[in-house]
Parts: sequence; structure tokens; C-alpha cells
Amino acid sequence: MSQPGSQTKSKEIKVVARQVITPDTVKSDAKKIKLLYLLKVLGGASEKALVTALYEMKEKGVDLGYQFNVIGGNVFSPMIKEDLTSLLYLGYIENDPASKKLKLTTNGLEFLDSQQIDDNFKNSVNQILNDIKLKVQAIDEENRLKSKRNRR
Repeated sequence: MSQPGSQTKSKEIKVVARQVITPDTVKSDAKKIKLLYLLKVLGGASEKALVTALYEMKEKGVDLGYQFNVIGGNVFSPMIKEDLTSLLYLGYIENDPASKKLKLTTNGLEFLDSQQIDDNFKNSVNQILNDIKLKVQAIDEENRLKSKRNRR
């Protein structure tokens, strides 16, 4: 029996509705295709390094349409996280457990090869990446060292 005046706790289930993602959905989404292309050109990158690269690209004039938030010098974007989750779900990218980098899978490479990507976009990305590749590699190396330290 419950005590008079006592409160009872109940557990509530929260249901979050998400749109089902299919390969056809990705085919019509230029942002996700360009995101795959960027991961291919980078040869894989951690999520933090990828977000930084996209932010730097936007600052230099190549905007993929992502919104960024900067808090305390850290750049993040919920939209990129959502797109990466979709690509992971479809099996186009994978998270390498050793290096903690996101990399294209064989399915992702095949999908990307079947898509048309604007040559102007490719040229601008390659040009900008020459400037920011060292910054991306430094972030990945920092993440690698942190994870190595945490394993000890």
C-alpha cells in the first residue's frame, strides 16, 4: 500500500519519429553526396575534423548548406551529425574503431562513383583542401593521441 501523500513514479517511453532513409533519398540529396565526396578526398576523417573542414570551406566560399555553431572555439553542427548518421545507417561510411575516423565503405565508393558531381565543386574543394588539410590532419592526430592515452 502506498503512503498517503506520497508520489508514485512512472516510467514514460519517449518515441522519436525519424524519417526512413533509403539510397534513393540520398541520390536526391546533393549535400550528402558532396559529404561523401569530401570524405573520399580526405581519405577519412574524424567527425570533429570533418566538421572543422566543412566550416573552413564555408568560410572560404564553398558552402554545402550546413549551419554551424561555435561555442568556446569549438565548431559543431547538428545537421552534419544527422547526415553522417544517415550515411552510417545505409552502410556508405563506417567508423574505423582503431583510428576513430569515418571512412567510405566499398558500397559508399560504388554509390559515389555512380553519382554526378559538379566539376566546379570538385575543383574548389581540391583547391581549398590544400589550405586546410594540415589543420584536419592535426585534429585527427590529436584525437588519436587522446584515445591512445585513454586506453592506458
